[in-house]
Amino acid sequence: MIRLTKGQTQNIILTLTEKQLLTNPNYLFVFTNRSANTEVKFVRLNNTDISQYKDRYNEFSIVTNTNFSTALNGQYDYDIYEQTSTSNLNPAGLNLLESGIMELVGTPFNFTEYTTTDTYKIRQ
Repeated sequence: MIRLTKGQTQNIILTLTEKQLLTNPNYLFVFTNRSANTEVKFVRLNNTDISQYKDRYNEFSIVTNTNFSTALNGQYDYDIYEQTSTSNLNPAGLNLLESGIMELVGTPFNFTEYTTTDTYKIRQ
């Protein structure tokens, strides 16, 4: 399961190479919100894979403010496809490499706690 926090840049680790058919594919990421059924799609180029061992795992840096700026918090199903295009956002006819669950959480915030001095008058 992937967990992303809004307002942060985070690295995610995936295993895409094991099902890859293309030599140097670009990756189409499709995230579908489980409750609202809204989609977030973007393409990561092959050269943005920052993994030290690409045959073993793939690592990408995700900027949540760029990709999920208006997305709802909650759980998403994700599918990652390989493709030769650098801009195609339509997964039809593409080879599915990985699917799973991603949780998008909002930025944590601190509550303001006020302290007051209570004064009581006793009437006799």
